[in-house]
Amino acid sequence: MAQDPLTLAKLIASRICHDLISPVGAIANGMELMALSGADKTPEFELISDSVQGANARIKFYRIALGLSSSEQKLGPSEIRKILSDFYKDTRLTCDWDTEEDCPRPEVQAAFLALLCLATALPTGGQLRVTKESGVWTASATADLIRTDDALWATLTSGIAPETIKPAEVQFAMLPECTSALARRPSYRVSDTALQITF
Repeated sequence: MAQDPLTLAKLIASRICHDLISPVGAIANGMELMALSGADKTPEFELISDSVQGANARIKFYRIALGLSSSEQKLGPSEIRKILSDFYKDTRLTCDWDTEEDCPRPEVQAAFLALLCLATALPTGGQLRVTKESGVWTASATADLIRTDDALWATLTSGIAPETIKPAEVQFAMLPECTSALARRPSYRVSDTALQITF
């Protein structure tokens, strides 16, 4: 039986992240060994070290956001906060994961996709927050400037992505599919300084 397009896309993302995490981890281990020998005092070492940490953080985030997930897998709040802290480090965005319960990975995936959607509307940066109350997830953003593409954001409620969708906007096509698998539908609200996605 042929795989549906979303599952196939998730499998591809999972494969890419899986194949990248090992060599990036090996580089990080090598950097640690170099640091033990006192080679960590140069600007070049610091630049490489920061780049490796950034790559590792992005792989971990995208593995959850774009990869294949199982409802049997759960992620704890401390692990999620660490991933988000590393992912948004040295960016113009901050993120508060405001729920203390262990969460099924498909729900975390949808929340991460919602965060990626919100980030596209924050050209000058802002504050992100994720909450879960009575089973309802809310990803929200506050910023001095909110800028949304109406056609792109309509994808969240219609489930039909524009033909001109870009790779950096794939989260808008994936989020409705992922929430559908959870028997939910996303909705959003926008104002001049706030933006919210609920599912």
